[in-house]
Amino acid sequence: MSKSARPNKALPWLKNALPWLWSDDSISKHIRYGSALVAILVFGLGGWAATGKIVGAVIAQGSVAIDSNVKKVQHPTGGIVGQLYVHDGDHVTAGQILIRLDETASRADLEIVRKVLNGLYARKARLAAELDGADAVAVPPQLADTRDDPDVKDALASERKLFEARRKARLGQQDQLKQRIGQLDEQVVGLNAQKQGNDKEVALIEQELQGTRDLWKKNLIPLNRLTTLEREEARLQGQGGQLIASAAATKDKIAETQLQILQIDQDLASDVAKVLRETDGKIGEC
Repeated sequence: MSKSARPNKALPWLKNALPWLWSDDSISKHIRYGSALVAILVFGLGGWAATGKIVGAVIAQGSVAIDSNVKKVQHPTGGIVGQLYVHDGDHVTAGQILIRLDETASRADLEIVRKVLNGLYARKARLAAELDGADAVAVPPQLADTRDDPDVKDALASERKLFEARRKARLGQQDQLKQRIGQLDEQVVGLNAQKQGNDKEVALIEQELQGTRDLWKKNLIPLNRLTTLEREEARLQGQGGQLIASAAATKDKIAETQLQILQIDQDLASDVAKVLRETDGKIGEC
């Protein structure tokens, strides 16, 4: 049997599905076979896609943005629109004013911030005066141009009253301590005078003892008179030692009181420096 006479062995289902491939028209054999191959690939891949399962996938985040000529305009802080200068569809250029926000809320916030700053600058001036030991609070340079403003006047007046009250309290404490030092000095003077009198009594007792010992050695006086004078000498010497100790203790109290006076100024300087740093930080935040 020749090759051309060999019977067609195509799949029966393909022949039934695509009968036009085996039609007796003039289509060549290669075209029929190519079409059959494409049909097999299409149906094969389609069947696999319909029945196959994907066992792995990669998940990632993303966003879809529409590229258009419409751009969103947004203010960084927001507010109420007071006036609109453009409309939908208008062409604008860089730097062109589009809208103007209402200034009512902004002006109110500005006044609040300005009032807070006035108080902080006045407080800083008062703290600087206390730190420098000044007698009054000077007008700070930041408020020199607005010193006639009522808020500035109130802020400065309040801080000056506080300055005077704190200054009087501090000076009052120091005056009390100074008065205590004066009293202690008088005590030292009195103790020194008593010590001088004690020294004189001891000198007299020593002279009397010298003559009494000579008389006792000659058996001209009894022994009890000699011992009485010796006891008196010992008592006076002990009293003199107590006077010396009392004077030293009083001088220690004077030194402690002087340190207390200095401590008042040091405590004030430490507290003022701390509050001054906090005030500078609040000014920077405004």
